[in-house]
Amino acid sequence: MNTLQTWTTFFGWLTIVNLGLYLITVIALFAMKSLAYRMNAKMFGVSEDIVAKATLNYISAFKLLIVVFCFAPWLALTLMA
Repeated sequence: MNTLQTWTTFFGWLTIVNLGLYLITVIALFAMKSLAYRMNAKMFGVSEDIVAKATLNYISAFKLLIVVFCFAPWLALTLMA
């Protein structure tokens, strides 16, 4: 049941799903950048510059987490097979 192939498939699909969510997030943020920045700035009472920096940090952290916890295990398991 817990074979190398099963884990490789799991991490492969996990990577694909997370990359899809990442792409949807990036496209949505850049397509509606001014609306998203303005709305979040009003909601949290900060300037749009701070929202822009926080958004960039969020996108960067999301990408790093995908690479570390999804892609790297998939790659390692693929190389082991």
